[in-house]
Amino acid sequence: MKIFITLDYEIYFGVNPGTVQKCIIYPTDELTKIADRHQIKLVQFVDIGFILKLDEYRKKFPVLDNDYRAIIKQLERISNNGHDIQLHIHPHWEDSFYDGEKWIINVERYKLTDFSEIEIDEIVMRYKNALQQITDTTIFAYRAGGWCMQPFDKLKEAFYKNGIRVDSSVFANGCYESQQYHYDFRNAPLKSSWKFDSDPVIENTDGRFTEIAISSIYNSPLFYWRLFLLGRLNPHLHKPLGDGVPIVAPGQRFKLLTHHTHNTVSIDGYNASLLNRALRQRIRMEKGNEMVIIGHPKSLTRFGLKALDSFIAKHKHEHNFTTFAQQHTYL
Repeated sequence: MKIFITLDYEIYFGVNPGTVQKCIIYPTDELTKIADRHQIKLVQFVDIGFILKLDEYRKKFPVLDNDYRAIIKQLERISNNGHDIQLHIHPHWEDSFYDGEKWIINVERYKLTDFSEIEIDEIVMRYKNALQQITDTTIFAYRAGGWCMQPFDKLKEAFYKNGIRVDSSVFANGCYESQQYHYDFRNAPLKSSWKFDSDPVIENTDGRFTEIAISSIYNSPLFYWRLFLLGRLNPHLHKPLGDGVPIVAPGQRFKLLTHHTHNTVSIDGYNASLLNRALRQRIRMEKGNEMVIIGHPKSLTRFGLKALDSFIAKHKHEHNFTTFAQQHTYL
């Protein structure tokens, strides 16, 4: 089994986005310590739009210059050490700004598809080129902010033109809809990867793109009630390392606490307790030999880091912990 540990390298997007040090730098350092100890590599999907905003405002505000330099130094180091750097786009940074004291985050255009096709092409090209320049690597894979990959018809020409050939945003049976953003993966193939062209959930053997799906797991409400209680009983282990506040997803918490749901296989917080069960399920699948784990440095907990460390130690000799860049068939 090929196992990809993928991280969305970003701050929060709510009223309090948190600090770069606690949401990105420190937890990413903790993750890379674990990876380096086990001699495996991670995939970092970098929210480059935020870094470009830091670069825009850092000459005027020295605190942002410190943040910018810390991120660039970290990305250069982990890239030079062989960790995979790929593209993550939260296009709301196009409309957000720093007022001298805090970030004013405007999420009215939260999805890349909220922009015109000309704007999409310019954003993808500018973001990809900036990330390649920082890391001196080839960027060819993408993860959508908020999993918002649909309608892909509006994105596909910009992606193809700019050399984006791989996506890792879809997870089986995932579905969410609000006024702000939506995704619907209920018709996705029950496979770990497939070719597609006009829609990432519709397999097309002649498609120009490859979907390497985030692995999913079916959870009962009891799991989330347990998570809710543990966070209050033992905050040292279960409190996120990041110091920001998530953007509100209307109705999502109620749904998790009252319904069985399909969710991503994740190392965030108590979700990391499900890693071994998720791997057993992947092995039992008839189709597919890939497992994609998602995580967010800002959402990691001490419990999650320990669970990830144990998971890698248990399985690294039997399975191949790898990256997209190491799998040359994806290039």
